[in-house]
Amino acid sequence: MLRHILLSLALAASMPAYAADRIILVGDSTVASGGGYGDYLCRRQRPDTTCLNLAKNGRSSGSFRAEGRWDEVQALLRDGSGFRKTYVLMQFGHNDQPGKPGRSTDLVTEYPANMARYVADVKAAGGVPVIVTSLTRRSFRNGYVWNDLAPWATAARDVAQREGVAVLDLNALSLAAVQAMGPAEADTLAQAKGAGFDYTHLGPKGGRFFGDMAARELLRLFPALGPLTDPAETSRQAARERAPADGWAGEQGGTHGGAAASPANVHTVTTPAELRAAVAASADARIIQVRGTLDMADGAKVGVVRLPSNTTLIGLGEDAGFVNTSLVAGNVSQVIIRNLSISNPCDPEPKWDPQDGPHGNWNSLYDGITVTGSHHVWIDHNSFTDAPRTDGQSPKENGMLKQCHDGALDITSGSDFVTVSYNHFALHEKNTLVGSSDRATGDDGHLRVTFSNNFFDNVSARTPRVRFGQVHLFNNFHKGSRKHAEYAHEYSIGIAKQAHIIVDANAYDIEGASSCGDVMKNPGKSEPGAVLDRGSQLNGKPLAECAFSPDVGWSVPYAFTALPARDVQANIMTNAGAGRLGYLPYLRR
Repeated sequence: MLRHILLSLALAASMPAYAADRIILVGDSTVASGGGYGDYLCRRQRPDTTCLNLAKNGRSSGSFRAEGRWDEVQALLRDGSGFRKTYVLMQFGHNDQPGKPGRSTDLVTEYPANMARYVADVKAAGGVPVIVTSLTRRSFRNGYVWNDLAPWATAARDVAQREGVAVLDLNALSLAAVQAMGPAEADTLAQAKGAGFDYTHLGPKGGRFFGDMAARELLRLFPALGPLTDPAETSRQAARERAPADGWAGEQGGTHGGAAASPANVHTVTTPAELRAAVAASADARIIQVRGTLDMADGAKVGVVRLPSNTTLIGLGEDAGFVNTSLVAGNVSQVIIRNLSISNPCDPEPKWDPQDGPHGNWNSLYDGITVTGSHHVWIDHNSFTDAPRTDGQSPKENGMLKQCHDGALDITSGSDFVTVSYNHFALHEKNTLVGSSDRATGDDGHLRVTFSNNFFDNVSARTPRVRFGQVHLFNNFHKGSRKHAEYAHEYSIGIAKQAHIIVDANAYDIEGASSCGDVMKNPGKSEPGAVLDRGSQLNGKPLAECAFSPDVGWSVPYAFTALPARDVQANIMTNAGAGRLGYLPYLRR
């Protein structure tokens, strides 16, 4: 617990001195990073407002304090002199319900007393307590939302009234909204869960929806916290950013994409035709801002969009992206791709190759993003996933899964000076090749690539698989299971022919993995390359006894700061993926 306290104090201390207010969120998984709305509420706050999401999965009003997590909040409150006000938002109820050993509390005696004690502690420390009623679940019975959290919401309101503090009545607001939208639309807010839905936790769309709702209500209660940040405006401001210096894309002049574009060459596109026109237009530099989701399909085929040199392609806001689309940076330079949600394209006609492997295999044609023969490329804050067409939906033919997905992101054919940062790769089999073939000896001396602060979320393999390149991996978070029904973990980093890999403080949370050989592997038949690992962890323990040569033959030429591996997950869960530009910059750089 002391480590968590020190980390949070360090984060708060690193904010600029002019920060006006601070918001601290405490609660359960419907608030926490990964399946809640809290991060989205934080992203709507002004840049000068510190917003810390300290909510944790599975916690109740009793267990949050019993585990010592409330001590962290109190430590922050004691260190609050640099802030005008500190608002502490407290939502508990889901895990206080009966049937949850070690967590549930009595609705009449324990729960109200717990909430009142939290209020008293915040007041005593000079903070502003805000009780938040529990976000509704989204299951329907006979056409109506089954609001099983109503008794806890009522109890929370009663505590707020007795203690004379503000109540953010999220239960009432979310109940009305879910009832109005109906079950079909409500399902789109959920996390996918097998063939059905998780009616409690939130996917990205649900997180945005309820995070915006809570942010608006908080502003109504406390107007001094306004105005709220517009995510689209954050993207517009980021459109002229250059690749940071802490990666290969920052070397040899750096990567600026379309930063020098004139106003006439800044395009906002909402249709496939507008995008194709923007790409084809004559310009020394261009910025293309994507609004909404574009389907670039060419009839039954996946649509291929080839990006020219000196181009920045960026999503506006939190819901921009592509389906049925393969983005290609081919034989170009100065390309930036940011803030896009990409559904990995599904080849409608994968080809069977009986010579591929001992039993043959299906091969597909299209990657989410392909970087080939190109240099100075920055790929940042994007989300990649096979969903909604996951592999489990494909039939088996010739005894093999008829795989319609190729790579999420491949970097090949002598590409150079590439940084891949703060992306979320999810639900995919073979994620990233750096170098496509043992025979591509011309790649030697190229393929200088950095992967930093990426989230590999139930990705089976190739995160990445490297041939020839000088590849630096730092502060990436790998989460998976060797028993996953569709995307069972095989390995994370592939150390293939003449790979020269340096790893700094990656974190691997892989169910069923027990040794370095489970996450680092030579996946081919050629002599493996070398890997130097410094400070990584596997399931919370130091990664040790890796059976590869550490003689990589190079050193990282740029300055970078790696968090300790133990703190990587919290950073990644908060910051990686589309829709998270401009959030907590003191963690990102």
